[in-house]
Amino acid sequence: MKAQILSVGVTAPGVANFKSFKKMLLEGEVFDPSLPIEKYSPSFLPSNERRRVTQTIKIALKTAEEALTHFQQIYPNEAVNLPVLFVSKDGDPHISAKMCQAVSETPPLISPIQFHNSVHNAPAGYWMIGQSNQAAANAISAGKYAVANGLLEAILQSKSEKMPVLVVVYDLPLDGLIPVDSLKKTCPPFAFSMILDANQIRESSEFSVLSLSLNATRECGVLKKENPYIGVAAAEGFTLLKAIAEYHVKSLEKPMSFSLNQHRILNVSLN
Repeated sequence: MKAQILSVGVTAPGVANFKSFKKMLLEGEVFDPSLPIEKYSPSFLPSNERRRVTQTIKIALKTAEEALTHFQQIYPNEAVNLPVLFVSKDGDPHISAKMCQAVSETPPLISPIQFHNSVHNAPAGYWMIGQSNQAAANAISAGKYAVANGLLEAILQSKSEKMPVLVVVYDLPLDGLIPVDSLKKTCPPFAFSMILDANQIRESSEFSVLSLSLNATRECGVLKKENPYIGVAAAEGFTLLKAIAEYHVKSLEKPMSFSLNQHRILNVSLN
């Protein structure tokens, strides 16, 4: 199956957007995961909603806004209220940590706003409110298989809706308050977004065509030396973004492989 990439966004430590990401790659700059995330406020949200958003929601909305803004600039006559798909392994780990701590205390008091933000589709809800968008909005979690399942689901939804779909894959590292693995080192946050159209190939697009195919084999992994942001599930998309950014100067020698589950991988190539 194929889909035209119409727009791309990315947010990571030291990376403000896809334009800067591409520039760093082509000029041979080193990515530094220790740098801070660029500050951001979702100005499209009403002030009352804007005050409630968390860091996790901000990184998702920032990345979504980048892709949509670029899409609107390139395709001004296209619909702006696109169906959306938000993909995250753990949702909002900081809020989850605070709620876990709160229920262990006496009395177990949980903030209504924290509870509101803890649901997995909170970023999608804020996005649809801020954009006055009544199109289909979905949020999925596929654990460490987020990238493969997100790409596959977005293309299937684009086919079903018969229009482009905005997909946002985002993750912040688990907060230290959650005793998942005390030996695991802190990893950087990462988010990327794409607008994909599985209904028509546009030769005028500045981006390549995404081609997906399934294979039955064991799950694969990404070496750290190839990906400075490895750690959170969304960061697996770094290799794909790198290939997209370098596509016109460096062709992809072989398809990239992303684990879809324990038994299948998703092969991704650019045409």
